[in-house]
Formats: sequence, C-alpha cells, structure tokens
Amino acid sequence: MEATPTDEYTTLMNLALTTGVRGYRNLYPLYQKHFGLDQLSIQDKHCINQVICSLRAHDAEIERNTTIQSNTNVAVFTAYTTDYSVGHTCAHINQLYAQRHGYPFYCDVLPYKEMMTAIAPRNFCGWYKVAMIKRFFEDMEALKAQNIGYLMWIDADAVVIDHSIAAQSLIVQAQHRDLIISEDINPCCMINTGVMLIKLSEWSRDLWNEVWTMRRYFDVFYYEQSALMRCLKKREEGLVNVRPFHSFVPGGPQGLKLFPHVAVTPHLELNSNRCSGMGVDIADSSKRIDTRYSNEEQKDEMARYIFHCAGRCDKALTLKAVLEAKCFDISTLELKSLKLERYNID
Repeated sequence: MEATPTDEYTTLMNLALTTGVRGYRNLYPLYQKHFGLDQLSIQDKHCINQVICSLRAHDAEIERNTTIQSNTNVAVFTAYTTDYSVGHTCAHINQLYAQRHGYPFYCDVLPYKEMMTAIAPRNFCGWYKVAMIKRFFEDMEALKAQNIGYLMWIDADAVVIDHSIAAQSLIVQAQHRDLIISEDINPCCMINTGVMLIKLSEWSRDLWNEVWTMRRYFDVFYYEQSALMRCLKKREEGLVNVRPFHSFVPGGPQGLKLFPHVAVTPHLELNSNRCSGMGVDIADSSKRIDTRYSNEEQKDEMARYIFHCAGRCDKALTLKAVLEAKCFDISTLELKSLKLERYNID
C-alpha cells in the first residue's frame, strides 16, 4: 500500500501554500505555533522536510505553467578543437539536423591552446561548453526575441542519428523543465552532460553561473559533470534520492525521471554510446571497432536519437561505422583516426 500523507503534513502544506512561507527556518516555527509544540520530534522534522520537497515541486510547476513557452525554437551549439576530425564530422551532420528543423546552429572551432586559455584555470575541454552556455545567457533576451526558448548542447563526439526526432518532442515530454539531460552510461556518474537541453530561464542562468565557479572540480574527474551534480544537490533537486538511479541496472527505474526543474532520460532516448544494434556486421581485423561497450550491455542496444562516442576505443572508426549503418553519406568528410598533438604546444 502507498503511504498516505499524515494530517500534520497536509495541514502544514496547506498553511505554507496559504501564507507563502518557504524554507526550513520559517516552516519550523510555523509548525510549532500551529500545533502548540515547544520541541519537535524526529517525525515532526521529517514531516517538515517532506513539505519542503513538495513545495519545491509545486512552485516549480507553477513557474512552468506561468511561463509556458511562447518561445518554442531551439538553438543547437557545439565546439571542438582544430585537431579533432571527429568534431568536424559530427558538427557537419548535426548542422544538417538543425537545418531540417529550423534550429539556429552555433559552432566554435579553435586551436586547443585557445580553448584552454578561454577556460583557464580549468584544464579540461569539457568546461568550454559551460563558457558557451554563460555566453548565451548574457544575450538571453535577444535569443528570446528570436523565438528561442531552449539551448541544445551536443558534444563534439556526439551525432544525431535520427533526424526525424524534433527536440521539442523531448521538451514536451519533460513538461518544459529547465534542464533535460540523460543518465550517464557509467553507473559511477548519475548524469552525462554530452547532450543537454537547457531552458532560457533565470533558474538555468543561476545554475550555470554557479557551475562555472565550482573550483573544486576544475581538474577533478567528471569535471563539469561533477560540478553540475553538486549544484543540483545543493538545490535539492532530488536526483540523489533515487536509488538505484540508472535504468540499465537491476531494479533501476524505467522511463523519464522528473524532478522539480530537471528531467533525466534513459540514455538510449537522448545520449548513448550503445551501438551493438547497428544491424550490420563489422569486419575489422584490428578489432578497434568495439560495438559492445561492456559485458553488461544488452544485445542489440542502439542509441535511438543521438550517438555519443564516449568511452569508445577508436572514435573515428566507430563513428564511421555507425553513420554508414544509418545511411549517412560521409564520403566527402575527412574522418580519420585521431592524431592529437596537444601536449607539444608551448
């Protein structure tokens, strides 16, 4: 049987909605006064915390309903360094996708040294996406004037493989939440910033401004991903309360996971490196095309919307195989094994 709200919970919730009181420090004395208590028990405090979570979800829903998108378009953006052929190929395919749906497409291409200078003292290229997000938010009103309501980031090694899917369909499914993101393909990390839909809102702007300042993660593994999770935890979005979290682990929740401001998709629905279900046999004597990412991967799993080369041993060859299996013409694109010379830069 599902647990039903206690009388105390219902009463406090109604009081908070009526008076506009928010936050633990304000709800605590309100609870004391209404129930005539000098000291609160553990159960009383738990009740207050439950009300706080419910109020957060309620307020976020009210905000979404009062700002339902009159701005319905999506701006797609990406970035890569000049020595990254995978980035060039993915950007070309993703721009075709954007053109099909009428999405403005923005792409920063710059030498590795310039990218690292732009994000210093951060020392991982993934931080550059946050720099671009901040840049867009500086012109948020100008973007809204162009009917743009969401930003869509796609990593340099990620490519849209089903161009029939409109980003707006995910936005509707997520009920216009501020951040639409995929679960990570690694159980060690909850979410993956390789592909994100970011609403042009004050909440989003504040979130990404704080992510940018998270010095602790400038050079710590998962980098901007870890910084984002820390900021979401600070905002008590509730992701950490869902255990298990990932849809592909035993007992994991299936379908879209909805939080006050965040929607988390199963990885196959938005951003996945799964390609064992390409429908073609790959004959590669060097065995550098790893169509199976791990022993836990299910047979015939395939990214449905965006394929992300994250974790693949030879991204160029794997990407080429995936695009050819999906009938993309890449004959004019220079897609080769990577020969990065980054660490020889003065």
